This record gives sequence, C-alpha cells and structure tokens, in this order.
Amino acid sequence: MVNKLALLCVTLALTACAKKAEPPVIGEPASAPAAAAVTARQAVDANTTRMMELLRVVYGDKAAHENYLDVELPDPDKRDEMGVYRLQPVAMHELPDGRVVVVANAQMVDANGDAMVAHVTTGLLNAYILRKEAGQWKVEARHENVASLGSSATFDEVEWVTLGEGKPGFIVHHGGIWQGYSISLIAVFDLADGKLHDLAHDMSLSSENEGACGPETAHCWSVEGKWQFEKREGAAYDDLVLRFTGYDEERPETAPETEERKRNEVKGMARYKFDGGRYVLIEGENIVPGV
Repeated sequence: MVNKLALLCVTLALTACAKKAEPPVIGEPASAPAAAAVTARQAVDANTTRMMELLRVVYGDKAAHENYLDVELPDPDKRDEMGVYRLQPVAMHELPDGRVVVVANAQMVDANGDAMVAHVTTGLLNAYILRKEAGQWKVEARHENVASLGSSATFDEVEWVTLGEGKPGFIVHHGGIWQGYSISLIAVFDLADGKLHDLAHDMSLSSENEGACGPETAHCWSVEGKWQFEKREGAAYDDLVLRFTGYDEERPETAPETEERKRNEVKGMARYKFDGGRYVLIEGENIVPGV
C-alpha cells in the first residue's frame, strides 16, 4: 500500500511539473489589459519620438538623451541672462490649419550636468509652434521659460482648449503636495498671445488636507472643482466657469481633540470673464481653501 501511494505521489508530481514546463502557445493573444498597456506604451513612445524630432528642428541635434535636450534658455525672471536647461517634451497638438504645437518642461542643469530637481522647484513652461513648408518644418513661434508652474521641477497635465471662436489655447494643471496638504491650480494660455503669459494667474481648482487630517486637526476639508468654457454673447472669448463640490469639517481651535468636528457639504461656482488681459471673477466665489 505504501509503495502504491508513493508511486501515485511521484506520478502526480511529474504530471504537475510537466504541465508547469509546457511552453506557451506561439501566437497566443495576450490578455486585453496587457495588450492595451503595450499599445499605450507604444503610443507614448511614438509621441515622444515625434516631439523630440520637432524640438530638434528648433534647437538642432543637441540631445544628450533620446528623451531630452540640454539647451541654453533665458532665465524666467532675468530674461537677458542665459543658462543651460534640460528640456523635455510634455504634450503635442495639431491645430486645424496644420500647424503643430509642442509644450515642453525645462529644468535648470547644474555644473555636473544633472537636472536640478527639488520638491520646492517649479517646472518651467516652454511652447513652440511649427508649420510645414515644402515638406520641411519651420519654427513659427518659440516661447521659452515663460511660466513657473508646479513642484518637483515639473507640472501636470496639458489640455488643449478653444478659448473662443477660432482661438486655440491650452490649460496646464499644476500644484503640489506638502505634508498631507495638496492643491491643484490651472494656468490658461492663448496661442495667439505674442508673449504667452498665464491668463488665469494660477487659478485654484481643488485642494484638500486629508493626508494631514488627524484627531488633533481642527480643520479638515476636500474641495474639488471642474472647469468648462461657456459662450458669452458678443464676446471674443468665452467665460471660464468653475463648479465646486466637497466637504468642510471644523471645530474651534480651543476645543479639545475629543470634540467631533462639524461637517458641512459644500458647493460653489465661480465665473471668470476675459477682460482683454486676464480672466477676472465676475460672479460667484472660488471656494477652494489655500494651503
């Protein structure tokens, strides 16, 4: 009986090993999530390659790496002073007339040739407009280090928008997280603007302190905003409207930690009109707390 049992165990073990060692079927399709991930990576790689090609049109073949250029750019504040910056492409968009816009982030490079990245360091916005003539790309506009945005030497998502009829532009999301407090802001840029400056002046979109909200914290909150452009009759630029939802919890600063915070659900709206130079608040209130 023991010998039969031992033989059965050996047989089962060999069978399991054989099954484990079976090679995958050649040509077997990958799972849907895996295939989607590969496709997404390929799309990102292709976009980065194309953006790098366009940046080389602007600056020449100065790449120390396939994903960035080290080039001389003006100081964001002292425009007559030049320095070496690491320029990395972020987003690209083709306009209806065939021109292509590339947005890139710059980081200052130190004496050792390394990018200077710290939590308190902002990203530096650069944007380029190129058009094709006789099969060759030509630089129509270059806007270098025109805005300091974000933290950790970078900014977030770029969204392509229409500011009004025939007025293409883009929104840059930026902000940061500091010891459990976070804030998200938006900057708005008009591609017809010769100096390409932020028309929203770091408009608050959302903030929260849930990461720092402990029993000892008297004030906790989370407010999230969503933006959209809405037509204004007779105006060249649409209104920028933010709508907010979230909560606010608070107790008196002098109250003991055992006292429960009072919670209120919050909602709000802020409407901004373009006054010819920037978006100004004309209705409602931006209820996003600062951090």
